[in-house]
Amino acid sequence: MAMAEGNHTLELIWKGLNILVFLGIVYYFGRKPIGEAFKSFFLRLTEKLEDSDRELRQAKETLERAKQEYEDAKRRHREQIRLAEQTAEQMKEEEIKKVDEVVERIKDKARESIELETKRAKEELVRYGMEKAKELAVKKLMEDFEDPQLQEGYIRKTLRKMEVSQ
Repeated sequence: MAMAEGNHTLELIWKGLNILVFLGIVYYFGRKPIGEAFKSFFLRLTEKLEDSDRELRQAKETLERAKQEYEDAKRRHREQIRLAEQTAEQMKEEEIKKVDEVVERIKDKARESIELETKRAKEELVRYGMEKAKELAVKKLMEDFEDPQLQEGYIRKTLRKMEVSQ
């Protein structure tokens, strides 16, 4: 058994040496291609990372610009609404002034019409009153003139006036 153990140990040593020689040969011949492969892999990986980082920065910058444009648009929108409200208020005030002016003109015209109609009505009343007074006076004179004494007094007075004027 001792011998089997010695063979086994020797076999392990040879296997270990074979592996070391194999690794040495692989290292000697494969060092350059494997190094270049690792280097190429590392470069591609770092390039991708740099590209990703650059894309991330660009995306952040684009996001910032978009946020600024959004804020500018919100500000302009608020300003436009405020301006529209001011314009609407001014237009409303102007229209109210115009309506007030029209109302005042209508009131003035109505006042003038009322004064004119009142004046006409007064004149009509005065004319009507004068006609009625004349009618009443003529009627009263006619009634009074039926009295013979009054007729005689009137005739005498008229004759005297005629005598004096001759």
